[in-house]
Amino acid sequence: MKSLKLTDYSEEIRGIVYLRNINLEIEKGADWVFLGANGSGKSRLGQLIGRLWPGKCGYVSFEKEREIIDRERREDESDILDRPDPGRSASRFILERNGTEQEMAGLAERFRFTDLLDRGLKYLSTGELRKVLIAEELMSHPDLMILDEPYEGLDVDSRHDLSQLINQLMEQGIQIILLLNRFSEIPDSIENLGYMQDRTLVLRGDREFILRSEELWRLHHFQGESVPPLPSTPRSDDGLYGGPLLVNMKNIRVAYDGREVIKNLDWTVLRGQHWKIVGPNGVGKSTLLSLITGDNPQAYANDISLFGMKKGSGETVWDIKKHIGYVSSSLQREYRVRTSVKLVIISGFYDSIGVYQHYSESEAGLAEQWLRLIKMENKADRPFQSLSFGEQRLVLIARAMVKHPPLLILDEPCQGLDEVNRLMILKLIDILGNKGETTLLYVTHHSEDKIPSIRRELRMDYGGKTFEIELKES
Repeated sequence: MKSLKLTDYSEEIRGIVYLRNINLEIEKGADWVFLGANGSGKSRLGQLIGRLWPGKCGYVSFEKEREIIDRERREDESDILDRPDPGRSASRFILERNGTEQEMAGLAERFRFTDLLDRGLKYLSTGELRKVLIAEELMSHPDLMILDEPYEGLDVDSRHDLSQLINQLMEQGIQIILLLNRFSEIPDSIENLGYMQDRTLVLRGDREFILRSEELWRLHHFQGESVPPLPSTPRSDDGLYGGPLLVNMKNIRVAYDGREVIKNLDWTVLRGQHWKIVGPNGVGKSTLLSLITGDNPQAYANDISLFGMKKGSGETVWDIKKHIGYVSSSLQREYRVRTSVKLVIISGFYDSIGVYQHYSESEAGLAEQWLRLIKMENKADRPFQSLSFGEQRLVLIARAMVKHPPLLILDEPCQGLDEVNRLMILKLIDILGNKGETTLLYVTHHSEDKIPSIRRELRMDYGGKTFEIELKES
């Protein structure tokens, strides 16, 4: 009978403790959920279990997504082909596991991504790529599946589909380990629960007993304490656009490989009008935002004006970026430079990935204030890449907000955050939005992640359909 037992296991590399005194036994057939704060060691524990498991193990994580997209970028031959190189298709990627096309088709139908099979991996949304990764791992017929934050980036229907799939896998005898941030995502069918704190497993055992324990809620509960005032910004308004019209789009069309993602979109964003942007995976939410940030070349083929400048009228990408703070999964994947946590926040003043010029003492001081605000001052000099996914996301949110930009673009900012940090960040964003200097554009798949100052919603649907509504106060 296969099982795994860890006794006082610790892991330290170059002076950094990743796991401390782990005591855990996972028996064959026992499904587990592990929870914990950002940086507590959940993912490291999952990686350890995956390495030591005596059977065949499948593993899906944010880190694996990054590795796959990095490979697609390295192997991109668009310059040689003189046309966009789609790279590996989803079907080719899945079949690299040597499964059959019939198996792949069955998984695609179960998880509703048949229409994605011929699409290049680099063109998939975060949620779409997550579905493909899970299917790819299942092609190897593992006896244990470890899923690190599998629900993140998925829309409501896809989260429901994944829950059903997890239950089906358990019924088929595939053992499941989930690493989660949201308590609401714990499946009713999993009875064993562990809680990580400060790199050690502080609670483990029966799910209902632990969920009712006072110790758990003491460790993992946002008390609603008042958030300190936001740090100011050293930047003057010199050179910043002062008019009321921030974004003006007319009859927008974006297509990839002949597939229309956005069509006939008219959208205006006025200063002080905060927007929530919602819709299923793959309808073009991130694509829409990329037209604003300057990261999508199709912006120049459309009628778009940003901060009083018409796209293609001679403005530089930096003319646009100086008005914007931005955080997204794609930015997190791209932020691969070797630099410290503190310098990542400072780079927000310069809209760069890394810092390549002299920065002021004032900017350094403000970065330190933001680190204290997000409770990461003790990691200021740590390498950014040594942080957990959730910790990296916290730092990138601070980077986006540090200059109090006229336009703050938040593409699923809470992805990877634990409950305490998620509530704190939503509160900070709302404070910044209420100050009147910053306009918010906010993408989320979670209706519970509310920002009260946002009163408008852009709903996007398949086929390029969009609807604008005004939100009622709740």
